[in-house]
Amino acid sequence: MPLKLTLKPNEKVLIGTAVVANGPAKIEFVVLNRVPVVREKDIITEERADTIAKKIYVTILNMYIDPAHEKDYHGIYFILMREMILLPVDSRAIDLMVEISQNILAGDHYRALKLCRQLIKFEAEALANVKR
Repeated sequence: MPLKLTLKPNEKVLIGTAVVANGPAKIEFVVLNRVPVVREKDIITEERADTIAKKIYVTILNMYIDPAHEKDYHGIYFILMREMILLPVDSRAIDLMVEISQNILAGDHYRALKLCRQLIKFEAEALANVKR
């Protein structure tokens, strides 16, 4: 199924393992084959992954953009999930972790990334409450 993308001026997008940078004008194009696509705003780099949930996000992102090496990231993912469970998060976050894992097992890494964004918010709330 083709994917139509509209990029803002100077916006970047990851298509497969290639970073595509737009020029000074808005552009529309269509990706005709099935390939991982991630917008710049949805990318967290390893350098910016300063919490466990963000590290989980980066790990899932690597699984998504490099499916040939997905299994290389499973060990890292499960270590991080164990660490996440030890944080003072509520049952909603635990349910979310289960759903993220189910999506990874089903091969739907894009959905797992979207759910992990919610996990990052839960983690921020839990850590803010601990600091009080």
